[in-house]
This record gives sequence, C-alpha cells and structure tokens, in this order.
Amino acid sequence: MTKTDSLEQPVKTVRPQGGAQSVRRTLSILRSISTYNDDGARLSKIARHVDLPPPTVHRILSVLIEEDFVSFDPVSKLYHMGAELYAMGEDSRLCSIRDRYQTAVRRITEQTGDATYLVIRSGYDGVCIDRVLGSARVQVLGYNIGERHPLGMGAAGQALLAFLPEHECAAILEANSPRYLKYYNIHVDEVRTWIQQGQDRKHTYSSCKITQDAVGVGAPIFNKAGCVVAAISTAGICARMTPDRCRKNSEIIIAEIAAIEPPD
Repeated sequence: MTKTDSLEQPVKTVRPQGGAQSVRRTLSILRSISTYNDDGARLSKIARHVDLPPPTVHRILSVLIEEDFVSFDPVSKLYHMGAELYAMGEDSRLCSIRDRYQTAVRRITEQTGDATYLVIRSGYDGVCIDRVLGSARVQVLGYNIGERHPLGMGAAGQALLAFLPEHECAAILEANSPRYLKYYNIHVDEVRTWIQQGQDRKHTYSSCKITQDAVGVGAPIFNKAGCVVAAISTAGICARMTPDRCRKNSEIIIAEIAAIEPPD
C-alpha cells in the first residue's frame, strides 16, 4: 500500500454512546485534518476519511473553528490545523524548527529593536510559529503565533514562496490569486513582481501588505538539501523602517540564519 493509499483509508471509528462518542469523533476529525494539513482538506474529504456524515463533521468543525483548534479559508474551502493546536506544540516539525531558531529570533530582535517572526510553510500558507517583540516604542503585530497568511503576503510569506522551485512557486501564485484579491485587494501580477525582486536581492521586502503603515524585511531558511523550510522577518512602522534600516535588518537576519547549522 502506498502512502497516498493509506491516507485515503478511513480512520477507524468507534461508536460508543453518549459523550464519549462526540469526543472520539472530534479526535478523529482532528487527526484527519493533521494528516492533510500541508495542503488542507475540504469537508467532503474529511468526512470520507473519518467515515462520518458531512453534516456531523461540519457541526464539529464549526465548534473547533470557534475555539481556534481548526482554521477555515472561505475562498479555497480548505480546513487546516488552528492556532491552538500550534500553540500546544502538536506539530513536531514546528517544534524542531522553532527550537533550532528561537535563539536567532531573539538575537535579531535584540539587534534591530523590531518585532521578529519565524514562519513555516503549511500548504499554500505561511504560519507563524514564533514571535519576539523588540525595544522600539511602537511594535508591529503582523502575525500572532499560529496565525496564517497566504504565501506571497508579508516579508516572510514572500521569502517562503520566492525560493521554491519555479513550477511550485507558479502553482501557489495561481492558487492564491483569488485570496490576494479578496483579502488584500492585490492582483497576483503585483505579487509576482515582489517575488522576482526578492529573488534578485536574496531577501524580501513588504510595505503595508498585512499591516497598514508597516514595513517588513525577510529571508529564507534552507535545509541541508537546499530546500526552503522557513523564513524569518522583522517589521516596523514606515517612519522607522528607512531604506538604510531595512538593509541593516536584512543583513542581520541573513547573518543570524547563516550562524546556525541548517536542519536536515
């Protein structure tokens, strides 16, 4: 049996009576979402995977969304793990990267005075897994830990996207195009331009895209195989983030990333 085949097999469901039944159903749904988390899953796929009626699954998902254990994108109709699960450390990949780079994130914050973010890829999104606020009087809160934004948005989201293989980058841009327009009123061609500029500079720049009156710079983190696995960015208010400060921040980010042995 291939990995794909095994993913499509229904989760074993036990049907006890009373409250235990609801708990087991909820856990089965969370396991299913975790299985498909990288690309996300639609309601019908989750329902097939857990062998439950779609209305039942939808009812449970609605509660999980309210409690932030599951996130839902109304444009793509995809479900992902929510901020609460990330905060509880359920994703081992998340924990490994966060543990490896948390010192770098803090050192970058100390040197720049700006809020610093560590972001990983989850399907077509970037998810913040660490954030440290700096000493500057005004801090930009572009991401909360566990919050996701489409790849291509924000300095970290651009860094994650810009250094993927060309065909993969193009596919994500096409998939996220409706979301750029709906949530940010930005055409995908503009995002393509930012990506190209980031590739040329070896770091990325974002101005007032996720947070108004805020500028961010970011750089990718590559593993030993040369694949981008995460990104680090800093952000500050426009008045503070002069071209010279942006350049210095990007140099600090790149240097701190380079000082750490890449993950496998």
